[in-house]
Amino acid sequence: MKLSLIFSVLIYSQLSFSAEADNFTARSLNLIDVSGQVNTEANNFLKTAVEKVNQEGNCDQSANSEAALYMELRKYFSNHSKGELVKNILYTETISKNSLPLKESIYKEWSPMNGYLLGRKKAAASPLALSPLIQIGDQIIGVDKLEHMFGMGFNYFTQYYSNQKSIQKILKGGILKEKTFLGGNILATGVFSYADLSANFNGMRFWNHVLLKHDDILGSENNLGPYVSCVDAKWKVEEKNPIDFKNYIDSSMDESINCSKFASKSGEKKFKTAIKNLGLSCPVDPARLRELQNKYGPSNIQHFIINDEGTGTVSYFNEF
Repeated sequence: MKLSLIFSVLIYSQLSFSAEADNFTARSLNLIDVSGQVNTEANNFLKTAVEKVNQEGNCDQSANSEAALYMELRKYFSNHSKGELVKNILYTETISKNSLPLKESIYKEWSPMNGYLLGRKKAAASPLALSPLIQIGDQIIGVDKLEHMFGMGFNYFTQYYSNQKSIQKILKGGILKEKTFLGGNILATGVFSYADLSANFNGMRFWNHVLLKHDDILGSENNLGPYVSCVDAKWKVEEKNPIDFKNYIDSSMDESINCSKFASKSGEKKFKTAIKNLGLSCPVDPARLRELQNKYGPSNIQHFIINDEGTGTVSYFNEF
């Protein structure tokens, strides 16, 4: 690989979803459920976005008017550098979260050869090396999972519903990105996260529910929304259908249930030693993993977002 390409991968990694979450150490934390606060902010941002896009013109349910709506919404529902909701969660003291120091996490022995972005000397000083943890309902997740929902989730949404690609092709594309610049190689964090892949998929569901022009991919019984409708040529927030992230966040976004894989054998060994020292193994609750396998049942979905093989190293060929 050319040196310039290596640096390009590293730079893109840092600008994307470079953070990882430690759901193992998190199991001993006493966090407060912030779903009420996060949902309230999300619904307020939804109203703000609709008000702003209505100032620009009427809605006619055409591709252009819908694109304008989504463009405005993505100012609020995006990653930590662009999205107002994620920025508020990260930087507002009133939203309870735990920012675990890298040296107190399961990745404290990481070296650059296990994953450069977590193993480099400056990683411990980076506030986003490890994603802060929040509790949504009864789930503890890294804030990075919301970034995946809003970012890669929107990518999945447009590819599936606008470009009409097969779900299998889209999920494979997400896996390729996760194996490269989104984490799962030694030039990035060295952690291949199935929990990230699930967040991507559930983000696709979230974006579809905004206008609910299509039945939920898991079946019409899972339809939510629409959160916004076109009424009398203006976009209107459907207040009877508020956003509730508890409908999207489940154990599949928890790395202690939906186990990760690693870019190096030594990284896998360090990970297993670290969680063993906590008295844990992965998955920590096999019953919850089986529930996820049932929920995401069809093999053309489940196989690509749920790890039923346990902790291991990433295979870059002949997998998926």
